[in-house]
Amino acid sequence: METSAQASRAGERRVWGLDIGGTKIGVCIGNAAGEVLVGERFPAASLDPRAALAQALDRLRALQALHPGEDPLALGVACPGPMSSREGRFLDPPNMPAWHRFAVREELLRLGSPHVRLMNDANAGALAESLWGAARGASTSVFFTMSTGMGAGLVIGGRLYEGPDDLAGEIGHLRLDPDGPVGFGKRGSVEGYLSGPGLVQLGEAEARIARQRGETTRLWPLTHDHPRFDAEELCRAAASGDAAAKRATDRAADALGRLMALLTDLLNPDVFVLGTIGSAYPELFHPGARAVLEREALPRAVERLKILPSTLGAERGMKQALAAALFGYGELHSR
Repeated sequence: METSAQASRAGERRVWGLDIGGTKIGVCIGNAAGEVLVGERFPAASLDPRAALAQALDRLRALQALHPGEDPLALGVACPGPMSSREGRFLDPPNMPAWHRFAVREELLRLGSPHVRLMNDANAGALAESLWGAARGASTSVFFTMSTGMGAGLVIGGRLYEGPDDLAGEIGHLRLDPDGPVGFGKRGSVEGYLSGPGLVQLGEAEARIARQRGETTRLWPLTHDHPRFDAEELCRAAASGDAAAKRATDRAADALGRLMALLTDLLNPDVFVLGTIGSAYPELFHPGARAVLEREALPRAVERLKILPSTLGAERGMKQALAAALFGYGELHSR
């Protein structure tokens, strides 16, 4: 995190950020330039939503007291979807059952928070990349989460597009192949190919093929017929030359290219930004996706189109929350 000296610049306009995940919650104080001035994370898997939010606000107030400055303009909450920004509540995030239908904004305001804006991770990521990251200066950009789930955040003509029900960009639910891996409850979906669990399914299938062929692979043996590896380990194996792992990531890259081609013909974007797995291992996904994109999409739309890894780094989740706070403050004062 940034130093306390940076956190105490006199007269600096501040916002607070709250990054809610399945196991940890991040809190931070930042500014309009997207700088995380000070922040921290704490484990939250064992906490019910009310206790987690109370602790988050207590920690934000403690950070504010340690690093005095302007009162926050707003609090941004970046969280997994599906959620409702209009109602300020979670809907039914699959990995966080305790938070289903929980009214986050109402509870934070009850606890004395400043103005609260909820935003799902994909939209907050697209906004943060557009303001301070790889999509800065682009008119139309698409951010791919490529994490536990696979969603997209859309900035179209310089404006974040969330849709009337916060469901714009739920690309994980799109079906690419009726016989592909399962994700988002649908066989052959984008999430089945390009989320962390989806990549593990691809790796598991290739490990079995390698075993049948007598190939050596770091993905074998499976334990009780299930993989011992996660998406990070799969990508690490592929990057080091493991043939079975590389076949799995090549299949994912092909799916990413087909998805990009569809979105290119639909939106004519300036840039695609790869998050999480894609930003950590761009060499595994970028070349294959680009080849498919150039083959499938309209040539003129592809000519200047860029595919870039996220540049927000380890603070990405907190920066996403800051972007949501600034967006919410802008909404409040444009009414």
